[in-house]
Amino acid sequence: MIKTEDKFKICRKYRVYLEIIFTLGNGVILQKQFYEICRKLYISRSDYKTRKVLSELDRLQIIKKQNFLYSKNKVIILKKFAIRFLLNKKYSNQVASIPKAIDKRAITSVFKLDRVIKVIDTYDLYDWNNFLDKMYDLNSTLIYNKTKGIFYHEMLMSKYNLNLYEQEIYIRGLENYDNMLRNLEYGRKKKFNDNEISFYNLDRDNIKFLNKRNKINNITIDTLINANIHIESITDLIDIKVVEIVVMDVNNTQNINRIIDSIIMSCIALKEIFKKDNLEFRFKIIMWDNVAKKNVKSILANKSINQEYNYIRSRLSTYKVDGRNVLLDLKLDINDIKISISHIDIYKKYLGNIKFINKN
Repeated sequence: MIKTEDKFKICRKYRVYLEIIFTLGNGVILQKQFYEICRKLYISRSDYKTRKVLSELDRLQIIKKQNFLYSKNKVIILKKFAIRFLLNKKYSNQVASIPKAIDKRAITSVFKLDRVIKVIDTYDLYDWNNFLDKMYDLNSTLIYNKTKGIFYHEMLMSKYNLNLYEQEIYIRGLENYDNMLRNLEYGRKKKFNDNEISFYNLDRDNIKFLNKRNKINNITIDTLINANIHIESITDLIDIKVVEIVVMDVNNTQNINRIIDSIIMSCIALKEIFKKDNLEFRFKIIMWDNVAKKNVKSILANKSINQEYNYIRSRLSTYKVDGRNVLLDLKLDINDIKISISHIDIYKKYLGNIKFINKN
């Protein structure tokens, strides 16, 4: 029988490891990426040390592991006690367990961590606090998980001294967050779903963008994060803010219309926040692998006789909701939007170079 006191002791000892899993992976992180981050940020002196830490955490039932999709690579999952410890909650029923079905959550984590590792390399970051400071300097949402967008928005308002009463997007987000908390309390009282709080089981990745009016009128930072759209940085230049955004095709849909909707949603959200600023957007669309990237580029090439991105630019220029041109309403020129397509090579880097074939 493992003593609660021993669990608290090991959590305190290895808190930074747990914070990395919780903050960056939303409680789920690919072991290969975890090793790499611990190494690059000098959390551990060696992979051997990281392995020993994970072994101790596993033995005391702070974490558990399972295979990543169909590969032999392991995913590290925080157990309920670890989440309770990090959130400083007295009782276990005050927090949620990670649901058993974690495939989508794990893929999302892999995409996000791939970008995080690139940030660490780009800025030669050297420890966890240094990394968090840089994320703050960059104004990045990469350290914010689903339902936490309201806190990112509060950071921006404080940093840029934004007028609360002009931040309709924040007020919407606050209302949504309050509703979520009420739903969680209702869920605890009803004790449904084996006492697990419901919001961890929400999967908004498949939200359709067909209802444009409802979607656009209700955009918040969480809308972007839930759709796997992340602000990588907001850079202040003399007379303009440069916003770099990654759109992650986590579900490997290779859907051009979804990409266009994601770009529009991002532009609306940022223009609502920075109403008085000139903005330039740089979008990077992240695909699963080079094949997916080529497929998307091929689709674009077939739709446009000129440059492959002309089709997207044309669609963006004429994008309308309720008969109104969105970019015109935002006072945004199409030339202020730059687009590139990249990939994370998920099969080669994280799935043993084996592609799953769905026979159904």
